[in-house]
Amino acid sequence: MKYELKGLVLGANPEQAETWSRPLEEAGWDIEYLATTRSGALDLCQDYQVIIVVLSGGKSDIVSLLERCSERDAAAFLPVLSQASPKEVIELVRLGVGDILLEPFDETELVEAVERVARHRALYQENDSYSSRLEKINKELRESLDILKMDQIAGRQVQKNLLPLEPLVFKDYIVDHEIIPSLYLSGDFVAYNLVFDRYILFYIADVSGHGASSAFVTILLRFILKRILRRHMISNDIKALARAPEGFIEHVNRQVMATGLEKQVAMFAGAIDTDTNILRYSVAAQVPMPLFITEDGARFLPGKGKIIGLFEDATWPVEEMVLPDKFRLVMVSDGLLETLPVNGLHAQERYLQETLAATPANHQAMCRALALDKVTEAADDVSILTICRGSSV
Repeated sequence: MKYELKGLVLGANPEQAETWSRPLEEAGWDIEYLATTRSGALDLCQDYQVIIVVLSGGKSDIVSLLERCSERDAAAFLPVLSQASPKEVIELVRLGVGDILLEPFDETELVEAVERVARHRALYQENDSYSSRLEKINKELRESLDILKMDQIAGRQVQKNLLPLEPLVFKDYIVDHEIIPSLYLSGDFVAYNLVFDRYILFYIADVSGHGASSAFVTILLRFILKRILRRHMISNDIKALARAPEGFIEHVNRQVMATGLEKQVAMFAGAIDTDTNILRYSVAAQVPMPLFITEDGARFLPGKGKIIGLFEDATWPVEEMVLPDKFRLVMVSDGLLETLPVNGLHAQERYLQETLAATPANHQAMCRALALDKVTEAADDVSILTICRGSSV
């Protein structure tokens, strides 16, 4: 540890000062002498690394001086006392001095004591400097966190505004959802729309990672769907909607890869023709697969497909099935699996089948059966999207 070898002898007589200065100067110290008692002593703390202090009032006078010092300034003083009790020594140490010299002492003891005080003072100054810098850094960090929190709150509000505001009820179909984010911003997203009073278009998506970049992709997905729907509605392109979701995931894949965010998206996208009651859907690495519940029991839909965001030329086939008069289609993100009271994908899927098959056919009852109302701090984003037709399934 480097420090300036500059010291002051304060309050001693000239003979004492000269006696003490000699060995210290030989040790490399630049020593000055000031005969004053207390006048201006506090102003000298910044100019000297060590102040050897001998005052006329002895210990009481030194204590009076130190009590007017800050702890940082007191670290510069090396009191010299003719005698002192252990209690008095402790009192001086508590006031912040780095060492104390009790007469008589030899030159070696003097130099060693001055060196100890100098190290103590330098260490205190260094720690004080660190504390100041740390306080400044902490203040800047708190301000940054406040800004980040406000940004995330604003981002969350944008996400909420893009989510469906209420269940979609059309003919005998009811579509509803729930999302529980693990942070302010969610990487899970759902969307559903009724187009031409015939087609129910929907998807559930899970973007990899957390935070703003994942949330940005969910917002991008909503605008992609909105732009596609607007184009088809303006051109009255019923034939394109009859083929939905054909080409939708391929378009999303190109857009996600174009962002350069290196995000991947698991998705289940579907379309229901409410005139023919035909479900068409595509799968992009959705885990678990949607659960299809009828009066005959609960099963997972077939189908598979690559995850979005990794393969530029990938394609996603469209599956098709005729829907019965009464059914439930339950889609959940993999974050919901972590909230279940069982471990392992097969056990979790079996739990979903058994629990939801025994649950009344409405969205709120299914959420309660999965204890989503008790999830307070999710390790991952949790989302559920349900489509019900009929009331007794």
